[in-house]
Amino acid sequence: MSQHGFDISEIVARLVADARRREGLTTDELAKRAGVHETYIGLVERNARQPTLAAAANLAEALGMSLSDLVAEAEQDANGGFVPEVELVHAPPRRYANADCIVESERLTEATRLSGHIVRKAIDAAYRKIDVIDEQMRESGSPHLVDLVGLDHLNGLLAGVLASGVVKASPGLYVQNSPRQHPVLLPLQHGLPEMVVKTAHETDRPVAGPDVAGIYLVFRYVLVDRKGDFMRGESARGDMVAVWEARFGELAEADFIPHRGGKGPRLRKDALERMELVYYDPALLPYAKATGDYARLKRR
Repeated sequence: MSQHGFDISEIVARLVADARRREGLTTDELAKRAGVHETYIGLVERNARQPTLAAAANLAEALGMSLSDLVAEAEQDANGGFVPEVELVHAPPRRYANADCIVESERLTEATRLSGHIVRKAIDAAYRKIDVIDEQMRESGSPHLVDLVGLDHLNGLLAGVLASGVVKASPGLYVQNSPRQHPVLLPLQHGLPEMVVKTAHETDRPVAGPDVAGIYLVFRYVLVDRKGDFMRGESARGDMVAVWEARFGELAEADFIPHRGGKGPRLRKDALERMELVYYDPALLPYAKATGDYARLKRR
């Protein structure tokens, strides 16, 4: 990061701290509003951690500001009072996960107080973040997001925005852990479990979290074209992410098998099938034939 970038980041942290004090909020109260861990707020305000773009947006919203206003004020301060030119960017049409694809999920609700509807809203939020980033890259002439980061890094990016979506869709239940800290979702209420959020492409199975055993929320996705249509086969892949399945369950170390290539243990097929299905879109099914849970479920 350039020196100017560090300056902007430090000023953003100071502005957040000043706004928090003006609002009479503790770091814990702001953390709950923004859906981040209390420790993260302290690290940002002490300049021990650079806020990510997503975290800065959440903090700004929690303080009644827009991210653009927060950054513009920081740039003005950094530039000695000069007001920077603000450029509006085009936002793509919103995409939504199909409400008809929600599957009744008793175990999910009993264990976490989440629901299939919250999972669907988390998918909606993830679509919005990824699509806005991708649209700006397209307009700037850069490669599409999928082409730029590759599938391995796309899995991590998607897991992060889906976890953020869960937090946004379930205020007061979960908070997102600090970047690169595990597990991804931490409970805000007594009795709720910590959760690992993982993603995998098409028929792949996700790799384990750092602690392997735990409570998992697993999303699998395909790549659709700009119209949202999906066709099986590598040559027919599009460049937009679309979630076709979400499953929930508690997994043990025995549910994972060693995986070649140093990517960590991969979830066993039978263990994945034992997880509770909470979202399923048959129009995006990457398998040649629907079997098991998929064959029994029909879109209402």
